[in-house]
Amino acid sequence: MQIKYGLLERMRNVSSIEMDFLLYVARFQNLKGCVVGVHHRDVEEGAGICKQSFYTAMRGLEGRGIIRAEKGDRSDWDIVILGNDFSYDGAWHEGYVNLHRKVFRSSRFQKLKAREKWMLMYFLKITHENSSSYCIGTSTFYDKFAAMLGVTKRVVRSYLHSLRHFFSVGIKRGLYYITYKHSVFEARQTGGMESVWMEKFVSNCCRRGRMQSVQKEVEDTAFLLKQYRARFGQDQGTGPLGEAIRANAELPGKRLNARFVHKALKGLLEI
Repeated sequence: MQIKYGLLERMRNVSSIEMDFLLYVARFQNLKGCVVGVHHRDVEEGAGICKQSFYTAMRGLEGRGIIRAEKGDRSDWDIVILGNDFSYDGAWHEGYVNLHRKVFRSSRFQKLKAREKWMLMYFLKITHENSSSYCIGTSTFYDKFAAMLGVTKRVVRSYLHSLRHFFSVGIKRGLYYITYKHSVFEARQTGGMESVWMEKFVSNCCRRGRMQSVQKEVEDTAFLLKQYRARFGQDQGTGPLGEAIRANAELPGKRLNARFVHKALKGLLEI
């Protein structure tokens, strides 16, 4: 649920549907930037785009080298957000925008244009996630962002106006001072970042297996990824757990049973 600063630079001129698609799937990425089982209906509901826009956005982001998409099941896709790998030593120190905030789910944020959303995240970067204000000459500001975004200075001014809800923008002696607003960004979304992608992975496996599930069983099954973290390899356990869930799907009744999945997983890990 984070976007590396390096990736942010490549997102500068994505379209509105591409931006919404990417920010939605980023909510469910694992530490390697992988999202297993992305279904068009989930993105349509979560990002507010139609089925045709789903494929347009996915192909557009592929063309820009931002994602890689591979057919997963008959009806979904496995997506890798390229350059957004946090699984190696030092990755977190490269800098990132933390999307694990309620504001990114808010209607006010959703109504922003694509470049306004990008500019908001860029402001988070240059204010160092609240460690400082961003100071820049007013004329330099408009020259810089007009060139970066390929728009007129008048359009940049409209973007800045839209972002005043999220940042305090002051002028003193010909300088802009742009400061992070605590009241907007401080609150985090409920639930840990890990739990979000783990539970989504389990739910997607259930859909692939045409298996019903209840939230408690999904949570208990997802917890196995944490419980056996030390035993898993580069796929962070999604391979073995997915296989155990597929075994569950072969049972009569086709309902997720965390205890059965746990037993099957231990068999696979030879515990």
